[in-house]
Amino acid sequence: MFLTKNKINNYLYFFFLLLILFFIKFSTIKAFANNYTVKNINIKEEYDVNFNKDKVISKGFKKAFNTLIFRIVENKDKKLFENISNNKISSLIDNFSITNEKFLNNNYEVDFEVRFDKKKLLSFIRSKNIISSIPKNTEILFIPILMDTSTNEIQYFNQNYFYNNWNKVNEDYFLLNYNLPDKNIDSFRLFQRIKNNIENNDLSEITNKYNFENIFVVIFYKNKKNLKIFSKISFSNSNFNFNLKQNNINYEDKEILDQVILNLKNIYEDKWKLINKINTSIIVPIKISLKNSNFTISDKLEKVLNQSDYVYEYGIEKMNSNEIVYKIIYNNNPDKFLNTLKENDININSSNYVWKIE
Repeated sequence: MFLTKNKINNYLYFFFLLLILFFIKFSTIKAFANNYTVKNINIKEEYDVNFNKDKVISKGFKKAFNTLIFRIVENKDKKLFENISNNKISSLIDNFSITNEKFLNNNYEVDFEVRFDKKKLLSFIRSKNIISSIPKNTEILFIPILMDTSTNEIQYFNQNYFYNNWNKVNEDYFLLNYNLPDKNIDSFRLFQRIKNNIENNDLSEITNKYNFENIFVVIFYKNKKNLKIFSKISFSNSNFNFNLKQNNINYEDKEILDQVILNLKNIYEDKWKLINKINTSIIVPIKISLKNSNFTISDKLEKVLNQSDYVYEYGIEKMNSNEIVYKIIYNNNPDKFLNTLKENDININSSNYVWKIE
């Protein structure tokens, strides 16, 4: 009987040890946010005697790196990442996949999906003394109004180059997705009615018809030679108003007008990045305890941690027969993390040093 009990105890010991190793292997990890995966990277290369697939892969890595960097650093800082070696880029990649390989008309064409190691990438960016932003896509209601100052008249949508061509100017790294209002005659009449005070009007008569938290009202004042642009940007929690001026503009030159659109879009992207800065100088250690037997909550918590852009890393600090204690490094205000947990239906008591999932 004594030997049998010892055997049972040994089995339980080894089972418990394996369980700990399992959790450590799958839970003590770097936090990978989906935003650090770059998809649909297309590379096309001539297929001849000099064809080298390794070079194609390097090109894919380089293109994916540039796309992600342009999403998370401001326009003024992009030049700092122009000449990064292929070896360095490769060291920042966690994994990648190749899809849609095809040979057509002596050409090799392939699509890449590249996932970057968030911790390594952010450390690399920080080494350049740059604070990166969360590469988070968002929807915008964009209302472009064109006023001819020589006649003091609003031009209708069909006459508004910026309305008709705004979404034709696009780049892979853009995070803002613009939605334009319908060509509604009532909207146009409203613009005409308030044209002398349009900058101070919230346009709620129009915006209330649409369900958007982020609203851009951009007024283009044009005369024969110059273009003045007033931007009224309203993100859910931040507002920006500013003016730009383009002198000696040729309204018949579509390339110039498209460049105006591109420049504006880059400015708006930077405004969005300012809101979503990841301040890695803020290092908040957080400990969370939960019952060992609650695998559902443990799995749910880890999904939240993996998806959060402010979680730098996390791991299991302690595990015994009663509880698991996670240690998390968080790059933001802990109240923000608490809100994230509540949004995911994770009830937590944060009154003690070690937070406890209830």
